[in-house]
Amino acid sequence: MKKEMSLPVSVLDCGRVSASRPSLFAAFKAFMLRSAPVLFLASFYGRLLEMRVTPRQALHLLHAQCAFFLLLLPLPFALWLRAIFLLWFALVLRQCRRAGLR
Repeated sequence: MKKEMSLPVSVLDCGRVSASRPSLFAAFKAFMLRSAPVLFLASFYGRLLEMRVTPRQALHLLHAQCAFFLLLLPLPFALWLRAIFLLWFALVLRQCRRAGLR
């Protein structure tokens, strides 16, 4: 006797963990985008840059600042670690550009 098993695949579940429950990362991301410190930071960046800055863009700018300061931190890091920091900073700048920041 041949045993076969077929599982129904919905369009929503293809390539995702589950469509019925949000992932922990998505819940944390939604919480961060609505939190008061991030909203304050977005308004601060907006006043500083004289343009509208969304909370997502504010987090991108904060990420770029962290990468930049780690790159230029005056500590005796190994050369390979400095190269990793430079690569990280370049990738962060690319993400900022994709987020609409120039």
